[in-house]
Parts: sequence; C-alpha cells; structure tokens
Amino acid sequence: MLEVLEGGLRTTVQDMGRRGGQALGIPPSGAQDGFALRIANLLVGNPAGGPLVVRDDPGVAGLEITLGRLKLRALEEHAVALTGADTGATVDGEAAPCWSSFVLRRGQTLACGLARSGARACLAVHGGIDVPLYRGSRATHVSGGFGGLEGRPLAPGDRLPVGAATAPAGELAGRWLRPDLVPRYAPPAHVRVVAGPEAHHFTAESVEAFYATAWKLNPKADRTGMRFIGPQLSFKPGRPRYLVEDAGVDPSNIVIDPGAPVGTIQVPSGVEPIVLCVDSPSIGGYARIAVAISTDMARLGQIRPFEETRFVRVSHEDAVAILARQEALIADPAIIV
Repeated sequence: MLEVLEGGLRTTVQDMGRRGGQALGIPPSGAQDGFALRIANLLVGNPAGGPLVVRDDPGVAGLEITLGRLKLRALEEHAVALTGADTGATVDGEAAPCWSSFVLRRGQTLACGLARSGARACLAVHGGIDVPLYRGSRATHVSGGFGGLEGRPLAPGDRLPVGAATAPAGELAGRWLRPDLVPRYAPPAHVRVVAGPEAHHFTAESVEAFYATAWKLNPKADRTGMRFIGPQLSFKPGRPRYLVEDAGVDPSNIVIDPGAPVGTIQVPSGVEPIVLCVDSPSIGGYARIAVAISTDMARLGQIRPFEETRFVRVSHEDAVAILARQEALIADPAIIV
C-alpha cells in the first residue's frame, strides 16, 4: 500500500491502455511514454505488457507523473522503479536512482521534484497498482472520469493498493536498464512519421516545410493532443465542389470524419499541427498530413513546452521494422543488468 502525500502537478494510474473501445468513442489512454512504463515494470519483475498495436495486453499498472512533484509514503515494503523524466527523486532526502529498481521500505517517503529532463516519469511497483479494471484496463481517462483511481489524478490522502508480491523486494533491487538503452530527452526531439492519408491535400511547399521546421510544443498540449507552433501550412486550391458543400469552406476539412488512431497529425486551418495522443477522440474531420509511428509516441510524451521537435518521414515498411526491433529488444532479458 502506498499513501499519497502530494499528488504532484498531475499524476495518474496508467497501464498500456485499453483496446477495442475506439468504435464506441473510448480512447485507449495508458502511458504517454509506454517504453518507460514497460521498462519500469520489467525492472521490478512485472510483465511488460503492450503495445496494443501488437497484442491485447495492457500489462501492470503504475503511475504516470507529469512534470513531477509527487510525494508518496510506503505503508509496506515494496520494490519500485522510476523511469522516464528525471525528477531528481529522493527517498527520505537521499537521491533515488532512475532506470533502476530499489526497495522502498515501510515508512519511507519517495519525493519527486520538478522534472529536469523530459516531461513524464513512470513509477512501477512490484505487483502493480491494484485499482479496478474498466473495460480490461486500469488506465485513467480523466475527462471521461473512468479507470485508474476513481477516474481522476491522485490527491493527498489517497491510498493505492498494490497487488500481491511474488518475490521478496530485496531480491528485485539493484536491477538496471542497460546504460546504452537509456533514452536521452535533450531537444530537439526527432519523431518519425509516415505520410498521412490527406498529405496530398497540402501544397508541395507546405509538405516540405512540415518536415524542415523545428516545431515548438504549445504549452497547452496535453494527453488529448499536442499542438506545435510553427509556420502556417497551405492547401492546394481548386477543391471539388462536393468537398466544399459537404465539408465546409475551410480547406482543412474533409468530407467524412475518419478514424483517427493515436499519432494522427491533423492541421486544422493549416495552423499548429496537432498530434492526437492516448486520450484523443477516435475520429477527426481535418486533413491528416502524417501519422507518428507507434514507437515514437514515447518520445513525444517526453517533450516539454516550447522544446523543439522535428518530424522525420519513414516508410510504412520502416515503421513496422522499427516496432519489431523494439519488441525484440524488450523481450530480451539481457537488457536488464
């Protein structure tokens, strides 16, 4: 059991998300940086789970700590691991390791400061955060008010139940992610994308600008969508009359509201491309210039306000190969030392 002393700027219970709900308007939710959460779980002896594009396995729930300031007290002894953003975490005032497992003893306090690098830290505990399942997942969707702990961010006084341990905490301590695999979050971020279904609606100059620009993250970005500040993009003139009649006069509108998977990049009115994230709607009516590949949603989740991001085009075949390499890596026990 963990007691929340300070909930932080925004901390929620997350696993790798729920599958099969988008047809009902239910987003997958789950960790913005799924790689960080999966590694944290491996470090404490939990199943890695996910990603949902490969299999229906949300894995074990942990905490997603946005920009820091979380403070917890252990009411029992637990093996825990922090990954993702560096929050300068301490245990009873002493520095706690990142990307490594350690024992949080009964009565000790784990405190996270403001993130110094990256935007989201993940905390895993052996046995997982044992909140009720909702549609097969423990992921929190705050605006929908479901999943996680009562569908909301953590608050002082909350108590988080932890699943049954299968090994003593001490046996799980001192495990590290292989150092060469620890992500670096220094800007600019390079996010790989495939061409979007309506990329041909944009002028050639705008497509070129999309890939050449160092976009800056709008501070209003959240788990629903991440807006990027940069040049306005233009659309080709001379749209067929039926497009204007059925979709409206804005050239970014498209006739139907197609499915919008996580990673879809829409450009309403050609202003500020929006990357749809894990809590995003399941449909959208704006031209899609690109789609971020699933592996690189983790890097997107670590971008801080006003940090620069560059989008790098890859082929669909490359995207599949990159995902396969990541899954082979996570399945390799040698990555934990």
